[in-house]
Amino acid sequence: MVKKVVLVLALVIVALWLVNRYTSSIEKKEMVETATILSQEYIKKYYNSEFIVTDYDIIHPSINSTIFLTGYITGHEDVPIYITYDYKRKEVRNVVGPSWFIEGRNQ
Repeated sequence: MVKKVVLVLALVIVALWLVNRYTSSIEKKEMVETATILSQEYIKKYYNSEFIVTDYDIIHPSINSTIFLTGYITGHEDVPIYITYDYKRKEVRNVVGPSWFIEGRNQ
């Protein structure tokens, strides 16, 4: 009887872990999609440019609510642009790139 209880408990724990991992994956995908869209809109509005995301890194929520997006501006594929995005507030915090790009910001 004890073996059955332990086995059932172990199966429940594994099932919960798998569900949590799947949900976490979906949430991350949604966060990155939102960050990408809002960052592209931000770059379009303030820099009149098209931003293409090539990579991202999500900071764990226990540390910070940040997604770092890496990409480039259409026509300048060899020049990296970095965006810091706050996924809790859903806003762009910072844009880093070459001075000619940053100084061209619209007010």
